[in-house]
Amino acid sequence: MRAPRRTRSRRYVAVQRDRSWATKAWECLTRAAIPDAGFRVPGSRGGEWARHASAAGMSVVPALALIASACTNPPEPVPVDPRVHEATVAGFHAAREDELDAPDSWLSLIALHWLPEGETTLGSDETNDLVLPEGKAAPRVGRIVRTGDEVRFVAEPGVVVTSGIDSTLSLPAGTGAIHPDVSGDPHITDEALGSAGSGKSIVHRHGSINWILVGRGDEYALRVRDNESPNYAGFDGIDRYPTSPDWRITARWVPHEKTVLVPNVLGTSSESESPAHLEFWVDGERHTLDVTGSPDADRFMMVFADRTSGSSTYGGGRYVWFDAPDEEGRVVLDFNLAYNPPCVWTGYATCPLPTRDNRLAVAVEAGEKDWVH
Repeated sequence: MRAPRRTRSRRYVAVQRDRSWATKAWECLTRAAIPDAGFRVPGSRGGEWARHASAAGMSVVPALALIASACTNPPEPVPVDPRVHEATVAGFHAAREDELDAPDSWLSLIALHWLPEGETTLGSDETNDLVLPEGKAAPRVGRIVRTGDEVRFVAEPGVVVTSGIDSTLSLPAGTGAIHPDVSGDPHITDEALGSAGSGKSIVHRHGSINWILVGRGDEYALRVRDNESPNYAGFDGIDRYPTSPDWRITARWVPHEKTVLVPNVLGTSSESESPAHLEFWVDGERHTLDVTGSPDADRFMMVFADRTSGSSTYGGGRYVWFDAPDEEGRVVLDFNLAYNPPCVWTGYATCPLPTRDNRLAVAVEAGEKDWVH
C-alpha cells in the first residue's frame, strides 16, 4: 500500500523561499567582496548568516531581499506550451464576456444607495427615498430599516419579494456565466440583509429588480440591480489586445515589510500590508509592483496602471491575478489576463485604484481595453 503523500504547507514554502533569499544574498555578498571591505559575515552560507542576523534582532528578510535584488538578473522563465497559453487566454476572455452578459452582472447595476440610520423607503413612486424604475417595481416595495450595524428589509403588505443567496459579484474574474436559480426562493415580509457566508450575500428580488447590502468601513449601502437594464443591449463584447507570449512575464517575489495606502474611486483610502514586491524586466528595463494581501495566500490580485491607462485602457488601471511564488521565488505575471475593474462597466462600484508605486512607466499592450459605449 502506497504511503500517503506528504504535502507542504504554505508556511513551509514561505520559509524555504526566505532561505533561498538568504542564499542569494550570500552569493551576492561574496561576488561583491563585501567581507574584504571590512564587513564580517559569520557562517559559511547565507542561511547561517540569516540565523545570526535573526538572533541579533535584525529584520532579516527585507535586508536579504534588498541585497539580493541589487545584483540579480531576470529569473529563469517558467515554461509553458504556446498553444496551451493561447487557449488559456482565449478561454479566460470568453468567460469574461459570458459573465458580464449574464444576469446580476456588473452591467445590471442601477444604484448604490447609502443608508442613513432609520428608515429608507424604496419603490417606483417618486416620493420614495430610493426610486426604482417605473413599470418594473411597485409604487412602494417596502422600507429598509438600519439600526447601527443591523439592516433589515420590511416589505409593503401585498408586495411579492423573495429572498435568496447571491455570490455573482464576488466570484473571480473569468469564472463565466452564473445564472441564478430562484425557483426555491421563499417570499418574505421582514428579513435582515447582509452576509450569507464567505463571498455570499442575502439577495432580495422583486421582478427584474434585486438588491444586496454592501459595507464600506462603518457605512452601508444597497447595491441595486436590474436584469433588464439597457446596459445589456449596449454590450457587444470586450475589446482586447492580441495575445502575446512576451507579456507572460516571469517575475521575482521580493519580500519586504511595507504598509501601502490603497485609494478608491469614492475618494477615500485604506491601509494595506504589502508582504513583497514583484520584480520583472520589460525590454531590458527593471520594473516593480507592490503586492498586497496575506503572505500565506494562494493567489493575489494586483491593481496596476501603465502608460496605456487613460488612452486605450481604463484610466483607473486594471487588475490581474497571479499565483503564489514557487520555491524559487518565481511568479508568473501574465498581463494577457489583465482585465477591467467593475467601474468600467458601471458607475455604482467602489473600485480600488493603483497605489503610488504601482504605476508602471511602460505601456502594457496586453489584456482588456477600455469599454467605448
